Amino acid sequence: MMRVRFFGDFAMHACDRPVDTLRGRTSSLFQFLLLNRGQTVRRERLHEVLWPGREWSSTDSSLKVAVHALRRALRTTADDGAELPVEIAGQDHGYALHADDLWVDVDEFETCMSEGQVAESAGDDDAASRAYHRAVDLYRGDLLGADLADWIVPQREYNRALVLYALGWLRADALRRGRHAEVITLCRRVIGIDPYHEEMYQTLMLVHGRRGELGQVRNWHRLCVSKLRDDLDVAPTATTRRIYHRAVRGELREPVLTG
Repeated sequence: MMRVRFFGDFAMHACDRPVDTLRGRTSSLFQFLLLNRGQTVRRERLHEVLWPGREWSSTDSSLKVAVHALRRALRTTADDGAELPVEIAGQDHGYALHADDLWVDVDEFETCMSEGQVAESAGDDDAASRAYHRAVDLYRGDLLGADLADWIVPQREYNRALVLYALGWLRADALRRGRHAEVITLCRRVIGIDPYHEEMYQTLMLVHGRRGELGQVRNWHRLCVSKLRDDLDVAPTATTRRIYHRAVRGELREPVLTG
């Protein structure tokens, strides 16, 4: 089986051995075709992906050379020369990647998200929680996070929106169940992806306020104000200010049970 991870740093394994024969445009071509596997991608689109800003010409052989280099790189693994279960098929107007016995983290992530949404719609919170937790575990970072290529942005933002939804649902579920430590972990995870998500700062102040952890309340409020003001030139909402002031006055603290 070939296993490919797109979230965070790109990684590929075949028969549990790392495959690191792809470099530069060869790697970009493989990644794009793999994310669109089973579909014939037009030559013009592939040229745009590999050479953005350069005018396409039907007489340009650069793409043909890149495809040849990719096929050659895929023939063997780095370790034992075993053939990879991948085929790059050429058509009159483009190329398509076909693969058998393949696991891709993006596919598994989107499957888990779909399962979670179905369970959520059916009112099965336990099943939704399990599915969303699996999706969140698969998301090890933004799609090809170190790559700044324009073609990645739509897919990256789509997956980011999905994981933020899953994290938000899990945060609300944990808050309802009184699982404060889990709420804190989930909120921090959201802020790591979207540092301007004001509702997560509000939840952190709320939970720490309930626990009487006023230093944490002040720290999260300070970070929220700084991020919104310095990066976006906006002020926190009235809700954020209200939660903060209630927390520091001790109005949110839960009573301590004795006896």
